[in-house]
Amino acid sequence: MINGLCKNGHVLAAHDLLCLLEKTIYKPNVMAYSVVINGLCKTEMVDNALKLKSRMIDKGISPDVVTYNSMIQGLCDFGRWKEVKDLLNEMVNQKICLTVVTFNILVDSFCKEGNVKEAEDVFEIMTRQNIYPNIVTYNALIDGYCLQGKMDRAKEVFDSITGNGLKPCIISYNSLINGYCKNGKVDEAWRLFLEASSKGLEHTTVTYNSMIHGLLGEERIADAWKLFNDMETRQVHPDLFTCNILLEGLCKTHQIAEAFSFLRVIEDKGVSPNIITYGILINGLCKDGKLEDAKKLLNELPSKGLKPDNHIYAIIIGSLCEEGFVDEAKDLL
Repeated sequence: MINGLCKNGHVLAAHDLLCLLEKTIYKPNVMAYSVVINGLCKTEMVDNALKLKSRMIDKGISPDVVTYNSMIQGLCDFGRWKEVKDLLNEMVNQKICLTVVTFNILVDSFCKEGNVKEAEDVFEIMTRQNIYPNIVTYNALIDGYCLQGKMDRAKEVFDSITGNGLKPCIISYNSLINGYCKNGKVDEAWRLFLEASSKGLEHTTVTYNSMIHGLLGEERIADAWKLFNDMETRQVHPDLFTCNILLEGLCKTHQIAEAFSFLRVIEDKGVSPNIITYGILINGLCKDGKLEDAKKLLNELPSKGLKPDNHIYAIIIGSLCEEGFVDEAKDLL
């Protein structure tokens, strides 16, 4: 029941049930505590998780590697590295062996923070302890190098996967494709895009999004739309990010009517536009000299359940000033 509550997002209810069980003959075991601690960490209640860990120890129940992994992940998410180190030392003192999952959490967290050197050091410690990296480890490192723009090193890690008895998965390809696109190497990304399918891997929405974004960045508009059509043919469902990048491409090329037509199409497909979507459209209207239409769309946002952000106001105010409507711009400040 505790597990079910956590899986359905009712973490506090699960926590309350655990506290209730502590007072009965049905004492919770380490698994029950671990499930709630994991739920608390995933919902950003790390301090509550740490308190619960202390309480379970007080009740004579020793946390296991699963318990520690959840807390390490939670602390890493907030960059609380000193406490991560304390937990790792605690595991060593309690003779709880670190697993590949523990190391993966550390490698991934360091990479996401841009500390690839620290991730490499963790990787070295891992291999020295005869804990073999899995595909998750390699994917984290690839993504870390891509975020740093170190594409040659990312490709080296990618190529080393097969030498270690593993196979790159679509996530490995996605990271590298995204990295190449963001670094202006769209042809290299395209080569990998084709290679992935030749290896029997199915492209995901993320794969298409990266590639479409890269093509639009190089102003290869026709190729981007061709890829979007291919995406639909293969029944890979576009998400809001797909729609926003295509809308931005249409607005940048002053195809405003087409952009609004596309908006209606995506709404019919069940994709709900967000404030970024309308920001793109309002910016497109302003750049196209359709200030009145932009203001009208701005005023319609509350009825769509959306609140204009500072970015949208800045676009409108800038356009009003350019057109000489300074007093009207001041009213929006």
